[in-house]
Amino acid sequence: MNHDDLTTYRAVTPAPCRPVYAAAQLGSLHDFTAHVSQDIVTASDDLGQHASVGLTSYTPADARTVMTELGAALPKCAAAEMRPSAAHPGAGLGYSDTQPRSLSGYGDEALAFDATQVIDGGGPSIPVTVLVVRQDSTIATFLSLNPFQPPTIPQDIVDAQLKKLA
Repeated sequence: MNHDDLTTYRAVTPAPCRPVYAAAQLGSLHDFTAHVSQDIVTASDDLGQHASVGLTSYTPADARTVMTELGAALPKCAAAEMRPSAAHPGAGLGYSDTQPRSLSGYGDEALAFDATQVIDGGGPSIPVTVLVVRQDSTIATFLSLNPFQPPTIPQDIVDAQLKKLA
């Protein structure tokens, strides 16, 4: 994620779903002080599994706001198809069928959701699962997608990353 991505996320329609779209892209609508992301290779990659993790540092207030906005947006976006306007990069990539998942025990705050990644032009619809964890002023976002079976985020990756943030 770079600062230009913020412009794309802020152009997503419908507007109430912008935090959900940004989270599915390992980001948010807020300016950050540092960001790093990495694709994770797992033993199931040959089955179509893909997983990524993003770590983003914010001011403490912005980190809390990111979580509040995402939590408020999730129930509003279950029936929405979210995508940037055509004038922005990535306009052909969207998300739909967002379903919040309950969870606890991660960091200071945690939210999770499932969605479907949709690509314009007849591309495949791919199931996605996202876990967003706030630890102090850092947000760790874990994403997994898999076109062949329900996506799962490798628990050992989540545990190892959150241990480093604790």
